[in-house]
Amino acid sequence: MHIPDGLIGANPFSEVAEHGHEHAHEIIEHSPAGHALFDPTYQLVIFAAIAIILIILVFYKYQKNHNEKDIVKIALFTVAVVIVQLIELPLPVAACAHISLITVVALYDLDMSMIIYTFVTIIQAFLGEGGISTLGYNLVNLAILAPLVAFYVYKLTNKYNKNVALFLSGFLTITFLGVIVSIEYAMAGTFPLSYGLTVITPVEAVIGVLEGIVTVFVMNALHKVQPELVPVMDE
Repeated sequence: MHIPDGLIGANPFSEVAEHGHEHAHEIIEHSPAGHALFDPTYQLVIFAAIAIILIILVFYKYQKNHNEKDIVKIALFTVAVVIVQLIELPLPVAACAHISLITVVALYDLDMSMIIYTFVTIIQAFLGEGGISTLGYNLVNLAILAPLVAFYVYKLTNKYNKNVALFLSGFLTITFLGVIVSIEYAMAGTFPLSYGLTVITPVEAVIGVLEGIVTVFVMNALHKVQPELVPVMDE
């Protein structure tokens, strides 16, 4: 799930400056951003800084364990994921979903998946999926946290049944993103946490079911055609 431009950082502080200090309390009291943990604009900067630091660490770790030949794989995976995520799927609610393939890529190579989703998230920001101002949030969520969740959920559950583990990895990753985004919106004062957990997260859970089903199908299909792309299926 991407956080678009405008939903973080749209706060009452500019209005306070326009109306004068005597109206400050009233404006902040009746604005969602008045309940922010602190100025949402600062939060944008903080998440951008966190994203930059984490991505630098990911690239550093990647360089130690990979060679230049893998650059082609990164490019191919990036293009494939961007194309897949351009396909919108209708939901029985006022929203659309797209399949992310996070588990598929993360289980191929965790470090590489973080780099791939860094590029994917940046490209999508310029295509209108997500936002430029919220790129820090989306990079932390989609390029760092999501691959980690997908990878370790599978690793913790695959000893029982691989297909169940694949489904849980896809489902829980997307649902987890719904919870994380709900918390981030609440921190920024955009929506109360109760709204995020009762509206945003259930929608993401529905998308997570689709993600889980597609993950099982794609991983098994790849295992039959190109098993080297899904080495975890042979473990």
